[in-house]
Amino acid sequence: MTREETIEAKARALHEHIFSKPEDTYAGKPWDLVNAINEFADESRMMTFKNAKIEASKQQIAKIQPTPKTFIEFGGYVGASAIAWGVILRELNNADNAVDVNVYTFELSPVNADVARDLIRLAGLENTVHVLEGPAADSLRRLFEEQKVEKAGVDVAFFDHWEQFYLPDLQLCEDLGLFRKGSKVIADNTDFPGAPAYLEYVKSGGRKGGPYHYETESFETTSNRGPSIVEVSSVVSTQ
Repeated sequence: MTREETIEAKARALHEHIFSKPEDTYAGKPWDLVNAINEFADESRMMTFKNAKIEASKQQIAKIQPTPKTFIEFGGYVGASAIAWGVILRELNNADNAVDVNVYTFELSPVNADVARDLIRLAGLENTVHVLEGPAADSLRRLFEEQKVEKAGVDVAFFDHWEQFYLPDLQLCEDLGLFRKGSKVIADNTDFPGAPAYLEYVKSGGRKGGPYHYETESFETTSNRGPSIVEVSSVVSTQ
């Protein structure tokens, strides 16, 4: 099996595991579902965004003012983190189903995207969390062309796909003018397997003469295995 085939096989196994339970086990219970996904992921060595990292990110997202409403995610996989983002945005906006609260998650694999959609529906978040299939950069450009994300309209961007695309995809966000002062950019796996070009960029404040200036902080979380750092960069000024 290729690496991609192995990743998809684990996604299918997760889907079978979750949907083998009585429907009311997780239906409309997003946090219970996220916990179940991450428990299965730990046992199966799946790379999902674990609960300690979700909590650390939530604390940073809660600091954003005005309250964040639009979230873009590069690397949806099975939808665990996207479900968490959807619940967090709803909670921060005091809304069970706010139509102006949106999470857009980009997933390259059709298999993984289908699994994510099913889990998002099970969580009851299909009106908040939207899965876009295909290369992340293409999906983001399409969203922008359709005016579903607008200039200065993205409050949070999360990077958790292939690390070599972190920097070019961040720069695409910049070129489209998506951020505002106070927007946050969260990146996983910067310690392992590592994203050195991305880290150097945000730690230096961003592109020289570019439209945004960042301040960044590394948050270490508990982890049973694998990467434990979440890098959170804040847009402190715009041009």
